[in-house]
Order: sequence, then structure tokens, then C-alpha cells
Amino acid sequence: MPRTTTTVLTVGALALAAVALTGCSALGDAAHDRLTSEASSRADLESAPAWLPDDATAITSVTGTGGGPSDTAPTTLVFTSRAGVTADGCRTTPRKSAPTMDADGAPDVYEATSVLQCGGWSMTAKGDRWVAWTPNPGDGGS
Repeated sequence: MPRTTTTVLTVGALALAAVALTGCSALGDAAHDRLTSEASSRADLESAPAWLPDDATAITSVTGTGGGPSDTAPTTLVFTSRAGVTADGCRTTPRKSAPTMDADGAPDVYEATSVLQCGGWSMTAKGDRWVAWTPNPGDGGS
């Protein structure tokens, strides 16, 4: 009988590990006070920032949900764009902030000494893969 109990516990532990490893993002998002969404293109987004390039694809958005009603929800966008961000009013500035919300596939912002600041957003790229975040205290935005 002890062998059966051990087998049942082992199978249960493996099943739990499989659920954790397969990325049950809804549970992870709830546990970390965030909401993750994905879009294939800019056109698939409900409300895209004005600076987001028309050719943006493979977009992931991670937004914090733990703030109070008067707080600006921290958001990180990761996307691919060959054209890059060319919006009017954006400027290059020394990087003094970093994303609050982590997003898979984002370039390492700590490698950047400067960022492109577009209002309340800061961003940097590695090749054609971009990461943008808000708030961006210290970079001249929010």
C-alpha cells in the first residue's frame, strides 16, 4: 500500500508541475496583479498609442492591475517593427527609468544608455524588437 500512495502523490505532483510549466497565464496574471494580452498587429489593438508604428506586429501588452483608481497603470508593450518609432514629438534622452511590468521577449532595457521618449512612454529596441513602458519617471515623461 505505501507504494500506491507514493505513486499517487508523484502523479499528482507531476500533474501540478505540468500545469505550472505550460503557462497558465490567467493564474500567473492574477497572482502578479497584471493583465497580459497579445495582438498580431496594430490594427488588432483596441487602443494603440499614437506613436506605435503601423507595421507593428507580434505585440504583447502587460498592464499592472494592483494600483488604486487614481494611479496610472504601469504598462509594458513589446512589439516587432522594421520601420521603428518615428512619431512627431518623440526625442532621445538618457535612460533613467525601466519597465515596472516584465514582458517575455523584451529587449534588455538595462543595456540601453538612452531611450526614445514619446510623452509618458519610453522605449528602446534591439534590432526590430522593441520594448516600451509607462510610467517613465526620470526620462522626461510621467
